[in-house]
Amino acid sequence: MANAPASPSEELGEEDLRRIMAAYQQYQAEAEAINQQLGLFQVSIEGCDKALTTIKAMGSAEDDQEILVPIGAGSFIHAKMASKDKVILGVGADVNIEKDVTGAKTSLEARRTQLVEGSSKLNETLNKIAQEMGKIESIITRYEEGAAARSGNVVQ
Repeated sequence: MANAPASPSEELGEEDLRRIMAAYQQYQAEAEAINQQLGLFQVSIEGCDKALTTIKAMGSAEDDQEILVPIGAGSFIHAKMASKDKVILGVGADVNIEKDVTGAKTSLEARRTQLVEGSSKLNETLNKIAQEMGKIESIITRYEEGAAARSGNVVQ
């Protein structure tokens, strides 16, 4: 914030206060959007974890073995495993490809790593936004204290 007062004793005008409040609201909106993205990342990471766990468990299954297949909302259907050597892997935009188990594991682990790294970067950005919001809150508090002192009131 280039136009914020340099020190607590420096006067903050109404225009400066409006600009600072607008910046604060923008930071709030950005923080909310990042939190939503973090939620989506977490769901995707959990999906990768579940897929990796299932693929690892497939190793001990036999062809034609009866298994339960999750269909969502905690529900399952009975099925028979046709092959434990191939996995149909979603790659985005409703596109799926068939991979061998090793290739599927590698792809899922790489995807999980990218999601964790992206989540970490979003958390760093969120922390920076929180710091900036804290600075703005401090400036507003100083302004309120100064306004109260000028009017003879005490801010509590």
